Amino acid sequence: MSAGRPARLLVVRWRPFRLPLRHRFEAAHGALADRLGVLIELHSSDGLIGIGEASPMPSLGDGTVEDVLAMLEAHAGAIVRTPDDVLAALMGGAGVVPTILGGGSGRAGDAGIGPGAAALACGLDTALLDLEGQRRGVPVARLLADRVGRSVSVNAVVGSGDVEATVRFAAEAVTSGYGVLKFKVGAGDLDADVARIEAVRRANPAVRIRLDANGAWTEAQAVAALEAFAPLDVELIEQPVRAPAVRALGKLRRKRLTRVAADEALSVPGVVEAIVDQGAADYLVLKPMRLGGIRRSLDLAQLGVAASIPSFVTTTFDSSIGTAAALQLAAALGAGRPADGLSTADHLAADLVARPLRPRHGRLRLPSRPGLGVTVSTAALERLATGPWREARAGRR
Repeated sequence: MSAGRPARLLVVRWRPFRLPLRHRFEAAHGALADRLGVLIELHSSDGLIGIGEASPMPSLGDGTVEDVLAMLEAHAGAIVRTPDDVLAALMGGAGVVPTILGGGSGRAGDAGIGPGAAALACGLDTALLDLEGQRRGVPVARLLADRVGRSVSVNAVVGSGDVEATVRFAAEAVTSGYGVLKFKVGAGDLDADVARIEAVRRANPAVRIRLDANGAWTEAQAVAALEAFAPLDVELIEQPVRAPAVRALGKLRRKRLTRVAADEALSVPGVVEAIVDQGAADYLVLKPMRLGGIRRSLDLAQLGVAASIPSFVTTTFDSSIGTAAALQLAAALGAGRPADGLSTADHLAADLVARPLRPRHGRLRLPSRPGLGVTVSTAALERLATGPWREARAGRR
């Protein structure tokens, strides 16, 4: 759906921030101790403010906060004047800021259009949808689908670590009401990963276990890993081979050792279409922050549905603003899908919003307020900001 905007944008404001994690989180693509991002506000002439988050993941090749800030400094005036054109340009369409499209590495964002572009597109898309939802008095999810869920099932996520720590974190998650646990694998030795998951399975025979390798393995290594994990009743594995590797994904899927989900591969141009055409995955993993926003992620989900490949939604350790965007998308996708990966706010030691989005009993509830449904805490932002507000106003360059 294309959101109409009867009011004009008057101001775009942005401010960088840093969110510390409760503990160091390790995965195959690296360790994470904090999360850096940029808060974006769009002020409109009807008195509303839409918010969004642009938090690229450098360890995945998505650029940095500095990349996002540079694009905002260069093109904020164009965002105020023609936000849809800027959003199209960020995602590779014909727009009014073609300089954004240069310098891409082929790894950053959906179209390989430059580092930080996908995250900035996500932040702008989220803020525009937040404005439209507020105007219509409905959650963003209702702009995307006629019928939406009030809550979605979510998995807990556990990073790499030793057996004792893994079992402890798993026990805490199960006690909190999670029925699906996701474990990061591939950061170290396969035998150590198998030992971790075996210990969790012994302690939790009824829980659903899924794995995420973040593209750590070659095809041969992935086959060996899935064979080793097969006796442990694994629900699915996300991105077992390095992206894009569509043929390798398809071969793993046809072995039927466990279900295969495509994740990092979706950020490579043309790969979603290839996966759909070749039936190379059982699921698509949608990360709005890496794919360029809510609406682009919904488009990819619809491609999958046409080929009977369902999707689920995950965050990239975003603040509750990015989590809210992913939650609105997940609610619009409906029920009957695997649990979404929206519990990463549990790992944050601080958040930007007045009421952080945290699951209860393994479910995350859609906020009742219209639009995105979350509100920035001024006090929290003052503590977490790493720079001053910057802005551009209508009529100024």
